[in-house]
Amino acid sequence: MMLMTKISRFFYDIFTYLVSPLLIIHLVFRSVSDRRYIHRVAERFGFYKKQNNSQTIWVHAVSYGEVNAAQSLVRSLLEEYPDSKLIFTCTTPTASALIEDLFEDKVISIYLPYDLKGPVKRFFEWAKPKMAIIIETEIWPNIYHYCGTREIPLILASACISDDSMKKYSILFGLFKDSVSQGIVVASQSEEDAQKFISLGAKEERTFVTGNLKFDIEVNLSSSIDKNIFKSEIINERFSWTAGSTHEREEKEAIRAHELIKEKIPNALLILAPRKPERFHAVSKILDQSELSYCKWSENKDKKIDSDVLLVDTLGDLLFFYSVGDMSFVGGSLFDIGGHNLIEPAVMMKPILTGPKLDNVLEIADQFRSNQAIIIVSDYKELCSSILELSEDKERCNQMTNNAMQVIEKNKGSKDKILQLIKPLINLH
Repeated sequence: MMLMTKISRFFYDIFTYLVSPLLIIHLVFRSVSDRRYIHRVAERFGFYKKQNNSQTIWVHAVSYGEVNAAQSLVRSLLEEYPDSKLIFTCTTPTASALIEDLFEDKVISIYLPYDLKGPVKRFFEWAKPKMAIIIETEIWPNIYHYCGTREIPLILASACISDDSMKKYSILFGLFKDSVSQGIVVASQSEEDAQKFISLGAKEERTFVTGNLKFDIEVNLSSSIDKNIFKSEIINERFSWTAGSTHEREEKEAIRAHELIKEKIPNALLILAPRKPERFHAVSKILDQSELSYCKWSENKDKKIDSDVLLVDTLGDLLFFYSVGDMSFVGGSLFDIGGHNLIEPAVMMKPILTGPKLDNVLEIADQFRSNQAIIIVSDYKELCSSILELSEDKERCNQMTNNAMQVIEKNKGSKDKILQLIKPLINLH
């Protein structure tokens, strides 16, 4: 088995270097819609302008959603280990911007290098981590291998693994078995996730069920406008609903639904918040072709909004707009994206609607569904009819929000359990 692992690692290293030119092409392609992708490219290859001469605690969260989930854990680490530098890595510009917005200079924010042997080696030599914490699931053989060979404690926090990912990892089982057995502690979201990691090679005695960090959400409304002022003065107490974290095709569904809603509620407002900034321009083009009037939040802050649609073309404001809408639709769920964070609108005490494609948030969705805390819709017609029904049934709205909060309260505590796993490991260094 050891020989096969070495052979697998050898071919993995060759493969990753062969495809490395494609990584540059990918960044250039992404930069067409978001110029930030070609900024700080050197960091993705293990070269850093910032200086570091001391051991650190290293936390990695791949993108915006994982950074958001990790913020309560990171704040606790900063409080409990004030003498340790904390490096917070991610892979996307939106996640990087969120880290800087949430923590400013309290953490060192950089991009994680690609899983190439040279860049990974440079990262570890520069970062000098005494503890590594990876949020949810990012299995990178070289990164895990370096943690193992350098005896750096590694925790997979709020770890989960989908059936599709299991199939991918099974193709190179020997390589991934070696990766997850490198003395790693797995703090999984559920018993099912724990068993999946064990089947991949994680040690049973180092695999725990600690729950989902997303339930320990910290409410941070970043807008400079009070939500009550927004409702009373900016939108003049109009009925409004928020479509958040939408993807391609979903914006059209939301717009179609709103056109039908306006037939019953003429002054209704749709607050439309696309998931990715590269969608802002495309969505404005879609709105140009519709019969609805719209304005952009970036151009209308503090101004009265009389349009049919408010396009949220800024980052970090989604929680605020969940809080001001009368109800929320969570995107990434009508088509094959897998769903997004259902807990955010729930903590804002808003009735939640979502599509049926929820593989990425299945455990949370199942709990909400079994407790009658969400409504599942499959297209714009069902979205419209459900919103209209809720708009006339305040009692049901209150029941849904109360049910959702009961689920959240029942599942809180993941952060504290993970901190208990971290404490003995971090004290070893």
